[in-house]
Amino acid sequence: MNRTHRNLAFGTTLRRIAIVSALLAACALPARADDLKDARAALAAGQLDAAQQLFEKVASQGFADGAAGVGLVQLKRHEYEKANASFELARKMDGNLAMAWYGLGEVQRHAGNLQAAVDLYRRAVEIDRKFPEAQLALGDGLRELKQYPEAIAALAPGLNWGTKWRPAFLVAHGNVELARDSLRDAGIYFTQAQQAAPESPLTNRALGDFYLKRGIGSLAIPSYQKAVELDSSDVELRHALGQALYFDQRYNDALEAFRWVTQRDGEYAPGQFSLGKLYYLSGAADPRRYAEAKPYLEKYTQLMPNDARGWSYLGQDLYYLKMKPEAIAAMSKAAELGEKSKDMFTVLGRAYVDNKEWAKAIEAYGKGDPNTQDLFKIGQVHALLGNIAAADSVYQGMIAKDSTTSEAKFAMQELGKLKFRLKDFPGTIAAMSRRIALDPNSDEAYYYMGLSYKEMKQMPEAVAALRQSVAIAPNKPDRHFWLGVVLSGLPDSTELAMESFTRCTELDSTSKNAAIAFQQMGYNHLMRKEWGRATSLLERALAINDRDVSTLVWLAQGYQNSGNKAKAIETYRRVLALDPSNADANKGLKSLSS
Repeated sequence: MNRTHRNLAFGTTLRRIAIVSALLAACALPARADDLKDARAALAAGQLDAAQQLFEKVASQGFADGAAGVGLVQLKRHEYEKANASFELARKMDGNLAMAWYGLGEVQRHAGNLQAAVDLYRRAVEIDRKFPEAQLALGDGLRELKQYPEAIAALAPGLNWGTKWRPAFLVAHGNVELARDSLRDAGIYFTQAQQAAPESPLTNRALGDFYLKRGIGSLAIPSYQKAVELDSSDVELRHALGQALYFDQRYNDALEAFRWVTQRDGEYAPGQFSLGKLYYLSGAADPRRYAEAKPYLEKYTQLMPNDARGWSYLGQDLYYLKMKPEAIAAMSKAAELGEKSKDMFTVLGRAYVDNKEWAKAIEAYGKGDPNTQDLFKIGQVHALLGNIAAADSVYQGMIAKDSTTSEAKFAMQELGKLKFRLKDFPGTIAAMSRRIALDPNSDEAYYYMGLSYKEMKQMPEAVAALRQSVAIAPNKPDRHFWLGVVLSGLPDSTELAMESFTRCTELDSTSKNAAIAFQQMGYNHLMRKEWGRATSLLERALAINDRDVSTLVWLAQGYQNSGNKAKAIETYRRVLALDPSNADANKGLKSLSS
């Protein structure tokens, strides 16, 4: 066969293939149309598995609207990355498929990229001038960008698209007016929408949204309830009802609504947040709720990792669950994302105090709303940081607010202690005297007054104040110790001092104060030549503080006078190891060697 005949034969074959393809395509079109119709019906009915299978079948035949349909199902399932891939595939298959551009806009909107979403919606309506969903999305996007005139212009055509779509566009117009606080105009649009479609979930929800925006939760609830009755499967509707119930302080009903939402759709982020938040806020009355809040708030931060509110509530919840490092990390993340909640920064301040991160605590409290207990902590932290003027200011402010409250009494006491640390002993006495005038049963006030009088060498006053402190708090060893110290410096008060030291060691036998008390009692018995009792007490003092030279010298003298030469020599040598020039130790060793 020559080349001409071969070409003619080849051309004939191509024509046959073309004819067969055309016939096959013609046969496929009705099948495609039926599948699309069935897929869209399944999607509208919420039968997502069936819808996805049918859309995938259409897409497998090479049709872009099938791929776009798969994307719509994935949007419903909040599978945004998958949806984006499906819409991109549809766009590549058919660049003039408006649904693909609309779907890409929905993905961007969910991600918070409003301007990108608006650009994609605009492209969709340019391709299809009567695409209601895209036109509504464009108007809503412009509203969220606060481009209100442009939003109204975008929505205007839809008012003339018949009875099916007019109510939706009336609602969208109402939302624009609501956004710019034109409540009267918004109310007119919502009422018209509800009158045009009284049995529509959309119009009833819009009326509920309107009442909720105005702060009238009791009026919003019936509208939301009717919307839910009309579409009981819509999680957004049920969530809106839950919010209205919460606003109306019907917390148990709100809890049930939010539970339903999370059980119906575990990937619906607002439901996770609302349920977690409600559990958290209930924790103040029932601490068990904090543990119940945790998984929902954690899930929300996974779904919406860039929302500061989620990290804020999660961090506060973790704090009350005593998970301090995790709480600080979560609240710090919220702050990085721009959280301004005073409640969160107050809790963060408490967490930093617990963690002894003083400077960070002051910084966090400065952005919070500290209560009275927090103010005490702030004053104490300022004192620890050496910010004396700031600490003084905090305490003075609490006293000035109402000097008769229990909080003010405590502030006076803290102010007195602050002045004591500053060695302002007259100031300490003045603050504690004022504290005692309001409450004569403050052992701490008498205690610091006694120590201040001691430092001012006013011993009778010191004894009187410390005795009163002991009388009020007989089981605090430091009260007995300092009374013993003051009494030991007064004439004819040695026995009374020993009684105080004895009581101190009965209450506390291991502290540094106890070591000094044992030492003083041992020295007293040494002076009375009661060698056995003296060495026993001095040994107890040495067991607590083995580097006190005075205790070692007196113990060595006790050993020497009791005839225990070996122990005396050993102890004198310990003295010289600490103080080579100690005269008493050198003299004692010399006398024992002769």
